[in-house]
Amino acid sequence: MAKIYEFEEAGLLLNAETGQLTTRLGEDAELRPQTREVLAILAGAPGEIVSKAAFTEAVWDGREVGGDSLVQCIAEIRAALGDDGRTIIRTVPRKGYQFVPPSGAETAGAASRRWVLVAAALVVGLVAVAGWVFFADSGGKRVNAIAVLPLDDLSPEPHRGYLSDALSEGVITELARFPHFRVVARNSSFQFRDRPTDIREIGETLGVDYVVEGSQQYDGERIKVTVQLIETENGSHVFADQFERDLDDLFVVQNMIVRQISSAVGETMMIDMPTRTSPGDVDARLRGLQARKLASQLSFENWQKALALEEQSIREEPDSAWGYIGKSLMLGTATGMNWLGPKDEVLREATELARTAMELAPDNYMSHHTLGRVLTRQGKFEEAILQFERASEINPSDPIVWIGMAGPLRLSGQTERSMEVLEQAALVDPMHGDWLRAEMALTQWQTGDCEDGLSSLDSMARMTGYSYPIRVSMLVCLDRVAEARDVLREYRETRPDYTMEAARNLLPATWAPEGTAERWIAGLETAGLE
Repeated sequence: MAKIYEFEEAGLLLNAETGQLTTRLGEDAELRPQTREVLAILAGAPGEIVSKAAFTEAVWDGREVGGDSLVQCIAEIRAALGDDGRTIIRTVPRKGYQFVPPSGAETAGAASRRWVLVAAALVVGLVAVAGWVFFADSGGKRVNAIAVLPLDDLSPEPHRGYLSDALSEGVITELARFPHFRVVARNSSFQFRDRPTDIREIGETLGVDYVVEGSQQYDGERIKVTVQLIETENGSHVFADQFERDLDDLFVVQNMIVRQISSAVGETMMIDMPTRTSPGDVDARLRGLQARKLASQLSFENWQKALALEEQSIREEPDSAWGYIGKSLMLGTATGMNWLGPKDEVLREATELARTAMELAPDNYMSHHTLGRVLTRQGKFEEAILQFERASEINPSDPIVWIGMAGPLRLSGQTERSMEVLEQAALVDPMHGDWLRAEMALTQWQTGDCEDGLSSLDSMARMTGYSYPIRVSMLVCLDRVAEARDVLREYRETRPDYTMEAARNLLPATWAPEGTAERWIAGLETAGLE
C-alpha cells in the first residue's frame, strides 16, 4: 500500500504514490497544477536529490522557463506544509531539491481508518462546542488572499495623476499588517492597470480570493473615492462604497477601506488602526511616489529631480518620515552609480537621514528597509539583516523587503538563506519584476549555479543596470567568453565610465565566502574590462 505522510502542524496528508495533498477531512489542499506536479515528483523519490533539469523535463516538458518558476513552486509547497525551517523540502546547492519525509509513515488503509475516526470526532466536537471559533481563530480556515488593483484616476486634467497610487498602495500596506490576509504585492496587482481583464482571470493568475478595485477623483481640494470588493470565484460583489473627503483625510479614507475589507473578508473589525500624523504627511507621501517614478527612469537628470522633491518634503514637512526615507534611498542610488562622492561621506548622510526616519516613524516598514539598505552598503550586514527582518514583520507583503534582505545575507555568505528570502519575495509577488530575477541570478552565480543563473537573467523583461555585469560574470562562469565580451561592450556603450577602477569601487567592503570578490573581478578581466 502507498505510504501516507502526516504533517501534524499543517493538518495535511500526503500520498507518496500520487503526490496528492489533502486535509484531514479529505479535501484537496489548494495548490497550482505545476506545484502539484513538483510535489508529486518529490514525494515519489523520498530522500533522493531531484535535479532542476529533471523537474524541467517532467513538469515543463523540457521547455525553457525561468529558474524562478521552480523556485516559486517549492516556496508554495513549503508554505502549505508549514516548512518554515526548510527541513522537509531541502535545497541542495547546485544540485536540486530533496524531500525528507516526516517520521511515522503509515499504510493507506491504516491512515484512512484512523483519520475517518479523528475527522468524525472533530466535526461532532466542533458543532457541539463552537465551530465558528475554530474557523476564525485556530487556523482551520485557509487565510484569504487579496489583490488591490490601482484605482482608476477620473480627476479632471489639471489634477490627473496627482494622487498617483498613494491610496491603493496604502491599502496594500495596511492590510499586510494583519495575519488574516495574504496580500499580493503591488508589482503584481498593478500589472493589470488599464487592462480589460476579467476578475476571475485575475484571481486565477494571482492566486487570490478577492480583488479590490475602484476609482478616485481629485478636484484640487477634495477627493472622491469609489471602491468595491469582488469575489474572484464567481465575480460577485461583496461590498461597494463611496467616500468624499478633504485631501488631508487621505489616510482616513484609506483606513475606512481597510476596515471594511477586514470586516467582510477577515470576519473581524480592525479597531486599532495606526494613527497618522499631520496633513503634511500626505504631501510628503505624494511627492515620494512622484520621486520614485522619476528615479525608476534611471538617469542623472531624473535622479536630481527626484532628490529635489524629497528635499522639498524635508523642508516643508520636517515631521514626516517620508522625505528622509526618500532622500536616503536617493543617496544610496547615487553611490551605486558613482554620481556623488566621496562615497563614505554620502553614506554617512544617508545613514543620518534613515535614522531620523526611524525616530519619526518606527512603525513604518520603509524606515527599517531604508536603514537596512544603507547598513548593507556600509558592510554592516548583521545590523542590516535585523532591520530587514523588522520590516518584514511589519509588512510581509512588499517584495522589496525580502529582496533587500537577500543582499546582506548573500554578502555575509548565507547564500542558502538568501535564496530562501528571494523565494518568499516571489511568493508574495507572483508576477515579480526584473530586480528580483537579477538578485536570484547573482545568488545563483555566487553558489556556482550558473546555468540556472543565466535562466533567471533570460527571464527578465529587459536588461538594465547591474544586470549587465551579472550576465558578463555568468557567461564567463560558463566559459562563454566571446558572448561575455559582447555583453560588456554593449553595456559600456551606455556606461563608458564603467571601468575596472569603477568596478572595484563598487565592490562591497566584505564579500563572503573568501575569494568571491576576487572571482567577480577575474570574470570582468576575462571579459576584457580595463
